[in-house]
Amino acid sequence: MSEPVQHRDEDLSASASRAVMVFFAFVLFALGLGAFAISFDVVEAARPWVFFGGIVAISLAFAIPTTIVPALEDR
Repeated sequence: MSEPVQHRDEDLSASASRAVMVFFAFVLFALGLGAFAISFDVVEAARPWVFFGGIVAISLAFAIPTTIVPALEDR
């Protein structure tokens, strides 16, 4: 009787880098929500810039783990 072969899906460095990427994506998402929340309480001149910053932060929170990092890993 032979023993079953165990395959490792990823090495430890890949899983560690993925954990860091998810953490920073979560931080960007939280900062984007925070920017949305405070955008209505800031000075009138800064209001659209803070709102736009929230949009950019949330966009990057989704773009970094789904498109940017996989494209860099394939190089």
